[in-house]
Amino acid sequence: MLKVLVTGASGFLGTALVNELCKGGVAVRAVLRETKQFTLLPSLVEMVWSDIRDAQKIREVVSGCNAIVHLAAKAHAIDDCGVEQDYQAINVEGTRNVLDAAVASGVRRVVFASSVKVFGEETSGCIDESWPPDPKTGYGRSKWLAEQLISDYATRHGLTAVSLRLPMVYGPTKKGNLYQMIEAIDQRRFPVLPRIPTVRSLLHVQNFVQAVVLCLQAPQFKQAAYIVTDAHPYNVAELYDWLRAGLGRSPARWRVPLWVLKGGARAGDLLQLVNGWHIPLSSEILTKLIGGAWFSAAAITRELGYQATHSFAETVPELIAFYRNSTSILSRTSSYPESLLIR
Repeated sequence: MLKVLVTGASGFLGTALVNELCKGGVAVRAVLRETKQFTLLPSLVEMVWSDIRDAQKIREVVSGCNAIVHLAAKAHAIDDCGVEQDYQAINVEGTRNVLDAAVASGVRRVVFASSVKVFGEETSGCIDESWPPDPKTGYGRSKWLAEQLISDYATRHGLTAVSLRLPMVYGPTKKGNLYQMIEAIDQRRFPVLPRIPTVRSLLHVQNFVQAVVLCLQAPQFKQAAYIVTDAHPYNVAELYDWLRAGLGRSPARWRVPLWVLKGGARAGDLLQLVNGWHIPLSSEILTKLIGGAWFSAAAITRELGYQATHSFAETVPELIAFYRNSTSILSRTSSYPESLLIR
């Protein structure tokens, strides 16, 4: 019987994956960092507590499994200055510990959650797996180094291993930047974005789950890494309009001109440089908000049979319902971090 170890099992991606695996009759051992992180996992899941930086403990929890889905990581932040060593310790050396444990325990299959950040921060045109990685941030560099470890261990130890390069993953969660965008639109604190031709690829959490399940079932992989996205990219102004309509707001009658946003971003850059302030709008944040990030999932579709079944437009009612339910449960004063939307 297949028994899958899932690191990062209590996170947004991990919880969705563990639930789907359990529905399919797969035995799951969920690796959690803290004892409080198990409330959303199925009761039949075997739960263990460990940190991927602890090589000995990871070896112990891997024993008895025959596949690993490695999701645990230090997540990307808009401002990742000064945390390069954390990315290295968790995303790179933590991955090495997981791979060493896999080899020591005889695990033959590893699926690793990487990121499209290995390609950099902005694209011109559609990017596929043939494009050379060119990470620009500590997070992107750490994911690319971890991918290279995955490939190296696969070659040297005969592992069936693959990396999945993910864009921003969305779904019903308060984690990440999309929930903050919905909240900001609802509170009239998010700018009405201009219509520009650039598009961004996103990934519904259930499409991600489907990709992982396919990787657990595939006899082999023709590539060391696959990009996974929804069926089509999205225009950010389009995302804004869908969310605005979902919140019951009338269509916007005007939009903030791009030159105004760029001017505000430059002013934010100056304030950050002179005073060290954390500004809601900077050139980096604006690029992540309206810059191009278009990726192709053609390879995983062609080679593993992946078919995106969920889209953003169809998910908006669920996103808004989750937001409404969350705000009705928690009475709090909102604070808006710099990130706004795109990671």
